[in-house]
Amino acid sequence: MVESDTEPDEAGEGGEHSDDSTVERAFTCTFCGFPMTHEAAPLQAEVSSICHNCGDWTVQSADRGELFDAVHDAAGDLAGEVLTERQARAYLLREVLGSDRETAAEAMDSTASNVDNLHQRAKEKIDDARRVIDELDRLQPDE
Repeated sequence: MVESDTEPDEAGEGGEHSDDSTVERAFTCTFCGFPMTHEAAPLQAEVSSICHNCGDWTVQSADRGELFDAVHDAAGDLAGEVLTERQARAYLLREVLGSDRETAAEAMDSTASNVDNLHQRAKEKIDDARRVIDELDRLQPDE
């Protein structure tokens, strides 16, 4: 395994959920195509690091198929009383990975308009859940 030179600020890029768990994932230098392995957040699509081939500080991208598999696994963990698994997948693909609607539809074996509907409903539910949590935090006395 090659050690990651990833900047700490980028470890959570693309999502608001902070989890200490990481995975070892292959990334490819977008400049020269050299493959490297980094420890990254489960849904992290890119890292910035010094490429061990070209020697430049470059952006390196993870394999889309691996990311889509990780989204599928994470969606199963999120699904429950609030979100369906398909809503969670649409949300993760669009909001966390930043996939466009056609890419998300392809990953979900669905239509773009269906992904739009699933994503919108998930976003509404998540925004409402955040509102409830924020209000509970406001009502609780400071410790």
